[in-house]
Amino acid sequence: MWSGTSWFPILSMPMKKTKINTWLDSVRQFILSTPYLLWAMLLGITLLFTFSQTPEQQQITDAYEIGDVAQRDIKAPRDILVEDREVSEERRGQARNAVRIVYDLDADLLPRIQANVKDAMTIGRSLFEPESARNDEGETSAKDTPDPTFVMVLETKPLFEEKLGIMISEGAYSILHKHRFDPDITQKIQTIMGKVLSNGVVANKELLLEQEHKGIVLRNIKSNEEQVVNNLKVFYGPDQAKAMVRIEGEPLLKKVNYTLTNLIVDICQRLLQPNIFMNKNETQARILAAQATINPVMYQIKAGEMIVREGERIDKTRLIKLNALLEQTVVKTVYVSATGVALITFTLLLVSYLLFFRHHAALENDHNKHMIFLALGLVLYLGAVKLSSYLVQSADPNQAWDLMSASFFMAIPLPAAAMICCLFLGFSIAIYFSLVLSVLASMSFGGSFEAFIFFLLSCSMAAFWAQARQTRKNFIMTGVKLAIFNSFLAIALGFYSLTQPDPVILAREVIIAFCGGIFSAVLTIGFCPLIEIIFDYTTEAKLLELANLDQPLIKKLMIEAPGTYNHSVIVATLAEAAASAIHANSLKAKVMAYYHDIGKLDKIMYFIENQADGKNRHDKLSPSMSALILIQHVKKGVELAKTHKLGNEIIEGITQHHGTSLIKFFYNKALKSGKDKINEENFRYPGPKPQTRETGIVMLADVVEAAVRALDRPTAARIRGRVKELINDIFADGQLEECELTLKDLHQIAKSFNNILTSIYHSRIEYTDKPQEKKKEKNDSTSDTDREPAKTNGVHPGASQKDRTDLKRLGL
Repeated sequence: MWSGTSWFPILSMPMKKTKINTWLDSVRQFILSTPYLLWAMLLGITLLFTFSQTPEQQQITDAYEIGDVAQRDIKAPRDILVEDREVSEERRGQARNAVRIVYDLDADLLPRIQANVKDAMTIGRSLFEPESARNDEGETSAKDTPDPTFVMVLETKPLFEEKLGIMISEGAYSILHKHRFDPDITQKIQTIMGKVLSNGVVANKELLLEQEHKGIVLRNIKSNEEQVVNNLKVFYGPDQAKAMVRIEGEPLLKKVNYTLTNLIVDICQRLLQPNIFMNKNETQARILAAQATINPVMYQIKAGEMIVREGERIDKTRLIKLNALLEQTVVKTVYVSATGVALITFTLLLVSYLLFFRHHAALENDHNKHMIFLALGLVLYLGAVKLSSYLVQSADPNQAWDLMSASFFMAIPLPAAAMICCLFLGFSIAIYFSLVLSVLASMSFGGSFEAFIFFLLSCSMAAFWAQARQTRKNFIMTGVKLAIFNSFLAIALGFYSLTQPDPVILAREVIIAFCGGIFSAVLTIGFCPLIEIIFDYTTEAKLLELANLDQPLIKKLMIEAPGTYNHSVIVATLAEAAASAIHANSLKAKVMAYYHDIGKLDKIMYFIENQADGKNRHDKLSPSMSALILIQHVKKGVELAKTHKLGNEIIEGITQHHGTSLIKFFYNKALKSGKDKINEENFRYPGPKPQTRETGIVMLADVVEAAVRALDRPTAARIRGRVKELINDIFADGQLEECELTLKDLHQIAKSFNNILTSIYHSRIEYTDKPQEKKKEKNDSTSDTDREPAKTNGVHPGASQKDRTDLKRLGL
């Protein structure tokens, strides 16, 4: 099962359950249970691998330039319509250059400015001409009225500036006040503005003059009338228009004083705006319309037409046809090849999953988690292969697949993938994974047969050697063996692929292959701890660490619960020996046994092996409460295992070492209490039953050790009978139904238990300080401490009346 401390290390930290954590747990559980994840990974890997490949392009023609000599005859395989892009683009350029740029004339600008000047001047002049002083015709009367002061007139300045459209200083406003906002000033400003704007003012005259060779189209915005203007120099630029204000105003301002003249000129220059603008959108639309009328220049090539013969020189027309033929052929080849790569990859992955991975026993539990691990490994190592291939091609594109470049694949640490897969999922999975990885990796090297053979054999042997116990020495030896094996493969492939093997090339390949083997082992050592943390896997290296009796939990068990500690050590000895006898994982069984009862640390004195004072706490408890305390030690053990990050393997051993067995003592005690309703399920452990051979062995060892310890006189015969009886009971109760222990395995386990328990509980010679008296009767059975009583056969009294599933001769 996928524990709550796996995948993301941050989720392993003790912390309050928050909404984010709950959401993450839900997402993780969904990912690890949904069947759609497998289809998503299948499609994702297929697309990634397809896009990463550069399909081999079968070029029907070589790259030629004008003047080159054709190396062979080239015919068109089909009808092709070829465009002479150079000529077509030249004609489109001519059409674009023939279009005149459109300029818009704002004919309403001058009337607006003149009206604004008149309205603004009227505001000031109205202060000097009150309504009462006017006659019916609007003329002022001869009656004298006091003129407004400048302070009074100054209050109208903001409104004056708003109407005029520009800001003026108080000094300029005082000049206008002094001249009583004379209508003559208004007329002169309007006249000057009319002369300048009537000629036309353009914002950028330099840009306008670039079109002098073909003229422009001047369009009146108001009337939408157009005219072609060829003489573009007549229009004023901004600076030129300001200069023309003074020139045009000079005849009008001869009799005006200097101060007022400068004011009028300044107002005109500041009011001046361009009234001719370039219309880019309309111009671009006319250019596109003109280009659309130009048809492309095309060449028709018929199927079978001889484009160029061997020995002929390549001219412009032939080069156009060759390039078009090459381009269309390459495009088709790329799409066809990509489709082929995608179909091959999809089929390979799907068939491999259905045949090898779907129902494999090692992948049944946490199936999605294991498939995510395999998929990520496939993507990462194929990415490394593709990167290496890209580096080789970049070094020399023209010689990308010669022998020197092809031998570079021997340095890729692909066997590390097989080694890591073997360490976490087993040898058989590693072999299947190596096959899939080798096929896809060889496709990255152009489908090289040599690359496929090298990858497959190297990965297979790397996985085989990685099966041994995972110590640092073994990793080093695996790397050395793999390096030597890769060197041998390099020599073999060199003789296979070379007509005349070159010693220099062979030596280089041997060195590359040797380094690749060493690098694979180093990469495996570096990645293993990281994968253990991310995927919560338990390797033999981690089991060896947990088997150290200096671990904090073991030390705590030894100090606080010495009885349980002694029990666990003996159970571990029994489990290790039994697992070795049936060729199961002895290290895994031993470590499970060490930690199977750590939950007893929660209530130490409620377990009889720790009750040194002779007082049994259960005497004052009801049978159901006593059973609940015993059952609770499994849950507490799981919590401690998660807190100390012991891994899923140990957690499974804790949860399954009692299976769903019945706590018979307290169940029978409850029955004797006289209560009517006694639910047997309340006196059974929650389970599940043992799922693996190792957890089954731990269950048997746990029960047998506790029972044999309680024997009064543990002779060899008594031990054999008790072991047989207990295994029969467990077998008859169905606790071993879900693990793969066979009857032959149970026989070997019982035999192993008998040997060890007999050695532990053998009879001992009594040592005394006084010399022993000689025995009168030499053949007296009671005088020989090594001999068993003649009347004892070691069989439990009730053994002959067991269930008919009794395994006769078990362990004998």
